Amino acid sequence: MNPWGYRFLTRIAYPVLFPWLAWKYREGLAERRGFFRPEVEAVGARRPFWIHAVSVGEVQSALPLITAMRSGSCPWPVLLSTITATGKEMALQELGDLIDAHVYYPWDVPGIVNRALDRLCPRIYVVMETEIWPNLLLELEKREIPAYMVNARISEATFRRAVRDKAFWSRVLGTFRGIFARSAEDEERILEMGANPARVFRVGDSKVDALARRKKNSDRSSLDPVMEGKGPVFIGGSTHPGEEEAVLAAFAEVRQTLPECRLILAPRHPERAEAVLGLALGHGPAWLLSKWFPGWTILVVDRIGVLFDLYGHCDAAFIGGSLVPKGGQNLLEPLAWGVPTLHGPHMEDFMDLADRAAKAGLTRKAETPREIASGWIASVLPKEERISFATRCGAFLESVGGASAKAWERIEAENKKILWEVST
Repeated sequence: MNPWGYRFLTRIAYPVLFPWLAWKYREGLAERRGFFRPEVEAVGARRPFWIHAVSVGEVQSALPLITAMRSGSCPWPVLLSTITATGKEMALQELGDLIDAHVYYPWDVPGIVNRALDRLCPRIYVVMETEIWPNLLLELEKREIPAYMVNARISEATFRRAVRDKAFWSRVLGTFRGIFARSAEDEERILEMGANPARVFRVGDSKVDALARRKKNSDRSSLDPVMEGKGPVFIGGSTHPGEEEAVLAAFAEVRQTLPECRLILAPRHPERAEAVLGLALGHGPAWLLSKWFPGWTILVVDRIGVLFDLYGHCDAAFIGGSLVPKGGQNLLEPLAWGVPTLHGPHMEDFMDLADRAAKAGLTRKAETPREIASGWIASVLPKEERISFATRCGAFLESVGGASAKAWERIEAENKKILWEVST
């Protein structure tokens, strides 16, 4: 396919798909069609720095980049877009004091793209991770608006699809002034897809940089009443269907050795909480977090924005999305609290960090309920060893951080004129 073919297909597909799109994305429908509130258009009149972060994980990646940018006292506003409602909620919760406006991302249809750019008028466009929409990128290039990809990651599935049409992806990736890759593997895949080597830079994972601010602003103490009780607490974080059963089986085995232990299950998608609660009820007194009751044995998290703080109350963690082939979830969150962490065999989205954390002795792989159970039991450390482990975690996070500052330094250096010109 060539860019004009993609443009033609999106133009003719949009009227056919609109009824379904309007139903599925009814929240923020006007913004997705390129119509914005007056206060957003007022931000657009000042030519903002536009950052796109599709959902929760990408919002977390954007946090340190925006912090680095704000530390330079730039005089222009920041506009953040997301696609999901959970992404919006996380953005307003974590970034409310750092952004000037939020919008839902406009659909990648030529007419909508033009309308959105006419109203939002960005100075610079940054996409977090790998949310690539060709029509928007090509129009940004036509308007000479610099575009960057930060915390770029390319999954195996995306890579296999892209190399089948290398000419198309080479053209689309060529619209970026800079692509900042998380790892050597991501850098290699981006280059194989046809990106210009002079514009690809490996800087590390920006999610690392977000952890210090998130920990500093943590509301962990608000969970103290919930967490009162005896015995160690284990957590299965961001679990997917098919993983809760394994975690519950591991918990049942741990209780034979540590009968007073408790378990927290945090499904990746909170709307699954009721179904997960049904599984948990067979293993002891279980409650939803929103309806918790003293004396719980199992707690199922049914809202977003609390998982990070919950890690800080636990003795050991298991990272979801890793027993089933979902690429894993962010293993750095429990490590930020000095919590020993286990994960399954599927950590493709965090492979570099998972390898480095394992070599540092901070994580271990567990592929069966029995391995999870033995890992959790071994992770219940005496106070002195726990303090030592937390110190090692802090040193590790410091050693792998700095990606956001490196990316921002380059963006700033390449765009001094448009970044520092007086807003009109």
